[in-house]
Amino acid sequence: MTTTIPPLANLCERCRVLEFDDSAWPGAHQAGSEAEGYYLEGPIDLYKPSTWSLKLDYSMRDSLPDLPRLEHTAKDGCGFCAVLKKSIQKYAKACFDEVLVSLGYQWYPYNKMSWMGGPIGLKSLIAQLQWVVRIDNNGDHPNTSTLLHFGVDSPSSPCAQWLRLESSPRDETLSPENLDMILNNIKNNDCVRTTTESTSTYPTRLIDIGDDESTSCRLVETSLDATFVQSPNIPYAALSYCWGSPEDSTRQFKTKKDSLDERLNGFELSEVSPILRDAIIATRALRIQYLWVDAVCIIQHDSKDWEKESSRMSVVFQNATVTICTPVSTSCQQGFLTRDWIMTSIKFQSKINTTLSGSYIVRLLGEIDEEYHAAYECFNFSALFSNWARRGWVLQEIELSQRLVIFGRTKVHVVTEKGTHSETNEAVKILYSSREARFYQRGRNHWEKYRYWARLVERYSTRNLAYRSDKLPAISGLAIPLLDGSSNRYFAGHTILHVDLFWFMDHLSGSYGPDLTMDQMINSLYNQQQYIAPSWSWASRVSRIVFSDERFGLISDKEPSGIKNECGINCEISLSGLNPYGAVDGGSLTINGVVVPLVLRVEHPSRILLESANKNGGYIADMRFDWNLFENIGSFEGLSLVLIGSKKVEEDFIWDDTRIIILVGQGGNIYGPKDNWIVGGIQGHKRVNFLDDKLVHGILPMAEKLSDRASSSSEPDRNTHLGEDEERCAYGIIVHPAPEPGKFLRVGAFFSVPRECGGLGYFRSHPTRTIEII
Repeated sequence: MTTTIPPLANLCERCRVLEFDDSAWPGAHQAGSEAEGYYLEGPIDLYKPSTWSLKLDYSMRDSLPDLPRLEHTAKDGCGFCAVLKKSIQKYAKACFDEVLVSLGYQWYPYNKMSWMGGPIGLKSLIAQLQWVVRIDNNGDHPNTSTLLHFGVDSPSSPCAQWLRLESSPRDETLSPENLDMILNNIKNNDCVRTTTESTSTYPTRLIDIGDDESTSCRLVETSLDATFVQSPNIPYAALSYCWGSPEDSTRQFKTKKDSLDERLNGFELSEVSPILRDAIIATRALRIQYLWVDAVCIIQHDSKDWEKESSRMSVVFQNATVTICTPVSTSCQQGFLTRDWIMTSIKFQSKINTTLSGSYIVRLLGEIDEEYHAAYECFNFSALFSNWARRGWVLQEIELSQRLVIFGRTKVHVVTEKGTHSETNEAVKILYSSREARFYQRGRNHWEKYRYWARLVERYSTRNLAYRSDKLPAISGLAIPLLDGSSNRYFAGHTILHVDLFWFMDHLSGSYGPDLTMDQMINSLYNQQQYIAPSWSWASRVSRIVFSDERFGLISDKEPSGIKNECGINCEISLSGLNPYGAVDGGSLTINGVVVPLVLRVEHPSRILLESANKNGGYIADMRFDWNLFENIGSFEGLSLVLIGSKKVEEDFIWDDTRIIILVGQGGNIYGPKDNWIVGGIQGHKRVNFLDDKLVHGILPMAEKLSDRASSSSEPDRNTHLGEDEERCAYGIIVHPAPEPGKFLRVGAFFSVPRECGGLGYFRSHPTRTIEII
């Protein structure tokens, strides 16, 4: 194994804080034993990520682009100033004049990332860069920030054990040791070929990459090539990567209609994009002759070829011998094999155990969005937070692949059905549920497949797509095995309508979508610049969606026996292409069932007025809307609750009224349900006052006498016999009239539990009607 250890850095006066004093950390102490070795233990609360950081007494301001202060101290011999200067210049933009720098170490639970406790280790150094423009056109001083992530690692040593450091990566990505690790794992895990078509187990086209001595490659049409016609078991690799910015994508080496013949005749390795060049080198090293890359194997700007090939993604990735994943790369113009580290070594002397001294390596890994991301080791960072992991198409590429080789920011990892193996043989605890949802495996019943599908959709809804029109195509490869090729039961991302129409927006995660008022949301649905999906489909939204919460959900681990369809549903979908699981250009639901008009009005200041034709008072339903900005004085006129189904009351259902929360802001701004469900009840003209005019959690009280079933002051008696309907929860969607007469848009979801006026019994007392939701 070859691992270069950089020279020990001489540090200037400002940078000497990097040689931190472990005894100055309040609560730090020696742990372990002579037999297992001693290590540093610190006062970290695993439930509070803020305690994982050790802020350093470091503050520096410098001018861009030359960074003269860092240049001066680097020339005087400060090794870290030299590293920091290169790192800042790598990520600086021309529009900024100055940068402010602060530093802090990040710790993590050693080798576990377990929230249940365990020893900790020094994980990284974070440089927070505050970019400053001196004065803009308005006379302001705008600024923005960047977090630079420096990994901390070391070869095996007493210092490495004391600080619980990760092992250092090898100098070469495809070192003999790494290649042996990859090849042994691939060889020991069988690749089972399946297909949804009887014609071929192969992609339509593959790249013949030749051998190590060849400088050229050629595109092959598998149905016409004798090698593939004669054998169903030719190995090939598939590439999963980021295209990058539109500018990078435009310059990518690709196949178009007018260049197809050229690609079939051959092309030189020197012509291709950096990401493809490294993929060819890696595939050759894995002793595989054929490679699938979308930019070359799908004819670009040819809609018919794209529709056909995008519908065959389940074949491409499920049948690949291995999928090469490249989270270390953020663009097709960036390779993934070169390890050109910006790094230095920092001296360490323990003041708690004075016999222990040594050093560790600090190496630049790149930018991160949140400080806590640096607490994750290479594999989990790659799978959760990298640009590659956030790409929409990547979800099905990972889930469908049988074997993955992942090129992370520091190390290489191999994932098979037998587990995960990492460079230098470090133990890895997988923190994400991906690949547990391999629902296409034989032996799973339909409900298990469906439950995994719903979880995948929830994760998929947080991911980025360069083109919104890809929303349904980019997950179609996972829909095909769900329904075993029966596309007549698939409706714009939905398959069991009386269950999965009950979804709602997760406004708790603000980064997952824009803030919208009701009017803005309705306009965005009805006046789509490019049609994506009908309003009742989760695919029509750009925010994270979920199918259940901790209080009410239909899609659980157990197959539901108590769910009933309470309406008639007829669905019509118009496909926009050849893929029966892909893009749509129209769709409507015709529902025949109970539709209850809702009157819920927000009044100033800090009051909510709940009205109904029934003046007796009481709870009706918990509602969650698809918008999250509420105006000071607004109305909910035109909203209706549409009953979809009902569910038996579960024994462990929470009846405590205190779970019902509304957030009220200063001046009467209504912030819920951005963060929580809003409760709807029959209050007559009674006004509900909150604690004060500041941002508070307000508990919505009930009327004194609600119904014959229960009072506001006591929990319902579960032993009281109720009718069958009254014992069931009701659930459904909230609709608003569309601008087009006679049609409606879905704008939220609700559930109603059998207490006070709620439950299925309330809806049984209302007439049925037929409405169309578009």
